[in-house]
Order: sequence, then C-alpha cells, then structure tokens
Amino acid sequence: MTNRYNTTQCSLGAHSLVGGLVSMFVANWLFYSMLSLVTWGLWGFLGKVASRSISGEGLVLVSSLGWAATFPILFTVFRTHWRPSLGSGDLLWGILAGAVGSLGMLFFYVALARGEASRVVAITAAYPLITALCAFFLLGEPFSVQKVVGLAFALIGIAILSQ
Repeated sequence: MTNRYNTTQCSLGAHSLVGGLVSMFVANWLFYSMLSLVTWGLWGFLGKVASRSISGEGLVLVSSLGWAATFPILFTVFRTHWRPSLGSGDLLWGILAGAVGSLGMLFFYVALARGEASRVVAITAAYPLITALCAFFLLGEPFSVQKVVGLAFALIGIAILSQ
C-alpha cells in the first residue's frame, strides 16, 4: 500500500501552522486583546467579591497594592526597556491617564458594591464609546461603518442592561 501523504510536506505544514500560531500569539494585537478580556473579566468578578466587605475607596487602595506587587514581575517578563522622554508631553499624558484610570476604578468599585456585577461590568465595558469618540474628534482617527455599527450595538446593550 502506498502512502498518500508526503511526510515532508506534512511535517513542513505542521511546522508552518505552529510557527504561524506562535507568531500570531506573540505579535498579534488580537491575542493581547483577548488576554485583556479574560483578565478584566476576572478583575470585575474578583472586585465584586471583594466589594462585599471593602468600600470602593478601599478597593482602589487594595487593588493598587496588587498592581504594585505584580508590576516588577510583568516588567521582567516583558523585558520592557523604558526611558522616559521628558521633552515630550507624553509623560504628562501618561500620568493623566493613570489619574483618570484611578477615578474610573473608584467609580467601578462603587458601582460593583451597589449593583449586579453582570450589569456593572457590561455597562462599564462600553468605555470604547468614549475612546472612539475622543480618537475621532481629537486625534482625527477615521470612522468606518463597522465602528459605527459596533458602537451602536454597545449603546443598545447599555440601554437594555440599565433597565
């Protein structure tokens, strides 16, 4: 009986598939987006559990301690070589982003303490509406039909969940 498959081609095909998957996971923004989705999903769940006995303000402090504890590990794993460019305004924008993010975290934890996690997390997960509008009006990023439809669905979702 003859072998219908060329083992060299199969081997190269498997190698190519594995290599393609590895490069997709390493360089692809979608992979990191999905990791963010999972970790932020767990963040919302864990925040809800913690909010049973810790105030929103307390959760901001406690979760910041968690962030501070993991930062050196993440910095080492991703081997980030960062040197601040003090001449650009980007350092100030980064600090402002952190401050605004801290406020968002505070409001998120207060909402979790007062509402259902499934509703709070879903509604606050629509924050790309704000990002997309700011990027369009302030950065000149283009709007596409897909973006408009996606944002419309997000608004519809907020309306449904807030009932």
